[in-house]
Amino acid sequence: MNNQLYGSVKGDPHCLSSCGEFAEKLQVEMSLAAENQVLGLMVVNLQRSDRIAALLSDKQARQLQESLWSRFKPILRSRDSMVFVSPNELWVMLPDLSVPALALLAAHRLLAILEAPIPVDGGNVYFSPCIGVVCTPIQDANALTMLRIADNAQKKALNEHQKFSFASGNVQTNLLPENLPKLVAEVIEANGLNVVYQPKVDLSTMRIHSVEALVRCPSDHPEYIPVNVLIETVERCGLVEALTLQVINIVLRESSQWQAAGLDVLIWINLSARLLAQAHLTATLAHKMNIWLTHPSRIGLELTESALIQDVAQTTEVLCELKRLGFHLSIDDFGTGYSSFAYLRRFPIDELKIDKLFVQGMIESLQDRQIVKSIIDLAHNFGLPVVAEGVEDEKTLNLLKDMGCEQIQGFYFAKPMPAEQLLIWCAEFHRIHTA
Repeated sequence: MNNQLYGSVKGDPHCLSSCGEFAEKLQVEMSLAAENQVLGLMVVNLQRSDRIAALLSDKQARQLQESLWSRFKPILRSRDSMVFVSPNELWVMLPDLSVPALALLAAHRLLAILEAPIPVDGGNVYFSPCIGVVCTPIQDANALTMLRIADNAQKKALNEHQKFSFASGNVQTNLLPENLPKLVAEVIEANGLNVVYQPKVDLSTMRIHSVEALVRCPSDHPEYIPVNVLIETVERCGLVEALTLQVINIVLRESSQWQAAGLDVLIWINLSARLLAQAHLTATLAHKMNIWLTHPSRIGLELTESALIQDVAQTTEVLCELKRLGFHLSIDDFGTGYSSFAYLRRFPIDELKIDKLFVQGMIESLQDRQIVKSIIDLAHNFGLPVVAEGVEDEKTLNLLKDMGCEQIQGFYFAKPMPAEQLLIWCAEFHRIHTA
């Protein structure tokens, strides 16, 4: 096998000579990171590069490596580091970031570089990369923990045919119960899930536009299961449909109670990529609406950007059928996936939702402000309104308002709350803003 592809580049301080050296430097950077700084780590799977390397001569391999490095260097800062672990794998360290969203931006740039054809000796070489991303802070983590989390995220992206996956690193996995899948399955089977609701506020009218339904494990459960762990476990263990149907039942039951109390509001429910791929999805949702005597126009479905691009033809067909039934449709966490903007014209979407990673970094980060403004302008060019999630302060709210963002969601107005509390909150919010 030709090893030229993954050796270090002589004299280049960005490219380290071994994974051991990289891990040592990662540990040092983690210890040096200030409280208000973020360290990003990417594990990049190049896919097929070992087969590519086997077909190249030494001269061609050198050309390929030089071309790769000429593309990498402009996006690397002085303290960034990389190492080729194998013909198929690359690690990238990004210290001293102001917000985690910058690691996502770097992943986007790296994907663009690696997916573009690379000319080698009269022909072109193509990679098919996927990337796992994780950022500090992670409680009680060391360099090996960071690498393991990023590697698991990369494998998740690969298994789900996504370009990259952003790992949630704020859970101490060693403290989670060993029988976690069994515990989660038991909660679902016992209809024990809770649903809380977070309002979305229209900035032009200061009225409640809609609410998002968010699933939670019961607070009185003997084992604490964080929501991100719950979702990851459900995805991994094939419990997505059972969880989603239970959430829909809860939402439709509680919304009928709201209607009786005088609150008529659109409710958004999250749909998994796996559920979107199931042929019977539309029939199942229509059946649920009939059981609860609820018209689909009272329900919105939030779909992640990555879920929409796995099978574009099938996705388009399913979304058009859902739209025909009357459901509202939203792209959730826009900007963290890797979709083509052309899909926005193809899919019958009603709104875009900007991920909180970008929103919460807007005040301190010029890059985040530019990303948010670009997404808002893009959405408006397609005739779509924008929701910004994760808004926690008035300065961010005013900045979003100046950019033309239509709706916001976040702690600035309200944390997620149970159904009965939402009724009280909505009445008080309406009283204050109509006085």
